[in-house]
Amino acid sequence: MAIKSSVQVPDAILRALRWPRHSRIAWLYTSLAAFVAAPFLLCASLFLASCGVRESVSPTGKPIIEFTSVPRIGRFDAIGNAAQESTIGGRVIGAQPGQQIVLYAHASNETGQPTWYVQPFVREPFTKIDSNARWRNTTHPGREYAALLVGPGFQPPWTTPTLPTDGVITVAVTGGWPPIWRNWWFPWISAIAAAALIWSLYQAWLLHVTNKLNLRFEERLSERMRIAQDLHDTLLQGVVSASMQLHVAVDNLPSDSPARPNLERTLQLMAHVIDEGRNTLRGLRSTAGDTQDLKTSFLQIPQELANRDVAFRVIVQGETLPLRPAIHDEVYRIGREALVNAFRHAHAASIDVQLQYHPHQLRLVVSDDGCGIDPQVVQTGRDGHWGLAGMRARAEHLGGKLRLLSGPAAGTEVELLVPGQIAFASKPSSGISKWLGRWWPKWKPAMRESQGGHNS
Repeated sequence: MAIKSSVQVPDAILRALRWPRHSRIAWLYTSLAAFVAAPFLLCASLFLASCGVRESVSPTGKPIIEFTSVPRIGRFDAIGNAAQESTIGGRVIGAQPGQQIVLYAHASNETGQPTWYVQPFVREPFTKIDSNARWRNTTHPGREYAALLVGPGFQPPWTTPTLPTDGVITVAVTGGWPPIWRNWWFPWISAIAAAALIWSLYQAWLLHVTNKLNLRFEERLSERMRIAQDLHDTLLQGVVSASMQLHVAVDNLPSDSPARPNLERTLQLMAHVIDEGRNTLRGLRSTAGDTQDLKTSFLQIPQELANRDVAFRVIVQGETLPLRPAIHDEVYRIGREALVNAFRHAHAASIDVQLQYHPHQLRLVVSDDGCGIDPQVVQTGRDGHWGLAGMRARAEHLGGKLRLLSGPAAGTEVELLVPGQIAFASKPSSGISKWLGRWWPKWKPAMRESQGGHNS
């Protein structure tokens, strides 16, 4: 039965980085645009709310009063508090010469009973109508406001529980402009602003985490390059020098010397060690010269291992996306380790590498039809070998997931998943279609196969 082993990635980082991939720069600009647009939307809503025309339709043949600006809803305890005055205005259609406007504000008196108060003051109860039929005055706050069109002899009461009707030609009543938080559009504006703020904070945090990951990857890459160079200049060069000296010694021995066969076997063993060391150092060195061409890097591995007896191919799905240099190097090393194991230990007839590029993730699958891996080795690894453990550690450091599926005589499949936010370098969006494609992805990758080994 196949055994499955997976590595879970670090908590908060991977949960956030596994969001659908979008261009970081584009989203930062979007967040900035949202912040800029929100005040304009708010101002536009305030303008529409305060300056919209409100009207009262009178019976046919009578004048009509319209409100063009209305104060907000408020409370007052006594008439005459100038600090709480607001502007109210409108126009009259069909008014006759000599007619005037009387304003009232509806509020609560000292006893808490709702009352209409004449505006703005008892000594100034009338508002003149201009030649362009418009009128304008001040008023104290209230829940509602009324404008009465009256004739020259009308005497307005100072306060009244109901609006007067005798001598009133027409009347218009409107509610006050509610506080900002009581408008229907306020929750929507608040939700947009909150979403923009949250998304901007998320993008800033994501950029910070990504930069930390990149810095850590670059430090590890530099350290690995230094170690590879030191090993090449010391250990490997020392073994090569010893091998050359041993060659000279063997050549000087008589052909019938009893020690010659043992020394020749030692030379073969040293040559094998040198080849292994060179392959290991080649893997330690950075392979990130071209961060888009993992396919070519994988196709070179059979040649490095001098193994052309196995059918080998690399299958690429989706449009090749540029990888971050450090991510490219880590993915290559995981894939290389899986391929080396397959070529050397699987006894397989064919080995496949699948590279799937999707905006949401990078998927690498190395599969073979060989003898498989013992379940105990899948779980704990082989004593003295760090291949599987190293692959798992690299996947975890990447913020990705490694899955190993294998069984006796069932072949082996190694799958690596890396979130797109981690794997891919930022690219500017190109056109509306690609921008829309991020929201409604229709990924239909075309298969492109490149043959390796004896099929190349």
